[in-house]
Amino acid sequence: MKYQTGFTLLEMLAALTLMAVCSTVLLVAFGQSARSLAQVARSDRLTHAALTVLDQEAAGPLAEGVSQGNLDGIHWQLTSTRQQPRVFRLDLTVSEGSHHAHFSTLKARL
Repeated sequence: MKYQTGFTLLEMLAALTLMAVCSTVLLVAFGQSARSLAQVARSDRLTHAALTVLDQEAAGPLAEGVSQGNLDGIHWQLTSTRQQPRVFRLDLTVSEGSHHAHFSTLKARL
């Protein structure tokens, strides 16, 4: 009797099925990772714009009121309210397309 070596058709189909399932899982994971990275990049862009606006607007004298503008395609609106005689609350909203972020801080002036 002569023994043949190699894989049967059933073993090959099982291996290909297992490989297809593993590949699908990896592709879904990579897709989710790419979406998460894009979301983090948008969030970082809005945060950087907010820090820039707060630095620019709060550098000089503060007064109660609302100011707004655009910074590199990001719309911002800053509301300043007096909390105490020398303390101002700054509420900043930044938006780019359908993405919005809100920031709030207190600034003291002598």
